[in-house]
Order: sequence, then structure tokens, then C-alpha cells
Amino acid sequence: MELHRTEVCEPIEGILTPVTYIGILRHEGVIRELILGLKYQHQTSHARLLARIVVDLCGDVFSTCDLITWAPTTDVRIRERGLDHAEQIARHVSVMVKIPTKKLLRRTNVGAQTGSSRQDRLDRPHFVARPLRRPLVVVVIDDVVTTGATFHAAANALALAGAAHVVCIAPSRA
Repeated sequence: MELHRTEVCEPIEGILTPVTYIGILRHEGVIRELILGLKYQHQTSHARLLARIVVDLCGDVFSTCDLITWAPTTDVRIRERGLDHAEQIARHVSVMVKIPTKKLLRRTNVGAQTGSSRQDRLDRPHFVARPLRRPLVVVVIDDVVTTGATFHAAANALALAGAAHVVCIAPSRA
């Protein structure tokens, strides 16, 4: 687990929200094939295998977690693929660790990250989060962390919604 970074968001004056980013395995070999199979070949069983990697290698994170969510892909990608791959992984993680999952984030941009320039990747992702009734520790699941822009945007939206701590986990990192 080489990528592991923590920072603090201050989306509301005076309120600090710790954010942890974890990218588990390098995006190569079997892990890359699992993700590509899930995203582009509708091999939904791969979501369970990717979730198992998350749970086995980051299981201690879930001991303080209140809720699991995911970084949703664009509506266009969901229509093309017939599923949101990050949601599939998150729901399997949720079952494995016995922590509820809920869709907290809505993507408000339309451009795809895949194939975009680094600057476009950094500028593009935007999310709005459902308001939280009380401060929660939220885990955000995605498939791959490349620049960290998607996780950063998701964490900022959740901090604005009242999250106490946000942990972003991807089974793969570029």
C-alpha cells in the first residue's frame, strides 16, 4: 500500500475535516485486468474480488467507519456500461464489513476522466453531497486513483455536508 496520504479540508470556516487517501495496489497485472473487466466487459464478479482486496488490505479502516459510499461515475458512463463500477465495489465492501452503504454523492460534471489530460483530470470532477444529519466517518470507494482529483472533489463535498472524517480508498493506483 504505497499511496497513503492524509490532509485536512476546511470547507466551512473553522471546521477541519481530516481526509485520508489510500491507493492499494499498482494498476498493473491482475488488478488492472479485474478493473478493466468490471468497467468494460461487464464482469460484475470482479467487483467482489476488488472489494475483497480492499477489505483484506485496509480492514482496520472500517473499525471507525459509520457509512460507506462511492465516487459515482457520470450518467453517460452508467448508461454505456449498464452499471456504476465504483458502486458495485462499495456495495460488496459494505456487505463484507457489515457497515451500511448509501449514495451520498452526485456528480455534477459530464466529462470523463478516462483519456483526459492531467490538467483536465484535476479540474473536472465536481460533486454535491447529501447533507449529513450528524458528523460521520465516511469511506469513499472508487476503482483507481490516478491524480487524486476525484477523491479530492468527493472529500470536499462530504466535508461541506458535515462529515467528521473522510477516508478515500481505491483498490488500484496509477
